[in-house]
Amino acid sequence: MALIVSPSMSPTSTHDSPKIVVREFRNEDLPQVIQLFKDGMLNYPKSQQDPHLHDYIDNSLKTDLSDIEGTYFMPGGNFWIATPRHDPSLVVGMVGLEAKPNNEGELRRMSVKNTHRRYGIGRHLIATLEQWAAEHQFHKIWLTTGGVMEKARAFYTSTGYTETEVIVVHEEPRFEVIMVEKVLSSVNYALVSLAA
Repeated sequence: MALIVSPSMSPTSTHDSPKIVVREFRNEDLPQVIQLFKDGMLNYPKSQQDPHLHDYIDNSLKTDLSDIEGTYFMPGGNFWIATPRHDPSLVVGMVGLEAKPNNEGELRRMSVKNTHRRYGIGRHLIATLEQWAAEHQFHKIWLTTGGVMEKARAFYTSTGYTETEVIVVHEEPRFEVIMVEKVLSSVNYALVSLAA
């Protein structure tokens, strides 16, 4: 199923929205997914000061991002990308759902290309993930995000997620990870599906 995003579907966007299609990841998307991940991680100046950031990026590229099929799809999760309708080969957004025990899922690798932010793409990626998760009997979605990532934290809060815990990863330099979660129900997500 593909989701088409049009300007009328994004009341919170600050620009006229381009038409976007959200679809499942394909292997040919991988180079752009990797670049989008790197760009997203390096987008926060405060996080660039963390000496562990490049180790984290390298580790991510060697683990889940080197095996999206095995990390996300095979265990019962999913991974989506957003593309402009007029250029379905251009990846402008992504999000993954990794299946966890107890009908929970970890939201991972959420990122939208800088040139395509403020168009509601992130909200539609989240809506796609939540609808799919609810249809597949997931009861709770959780994630971690860096304490310095204020825009990401505000975004998750605005989509109904609650910050539940602060974990200090290391003191010098101080780096915190914020635990965020949302309990799913049949009424706390909405998605307009259109035939592509």
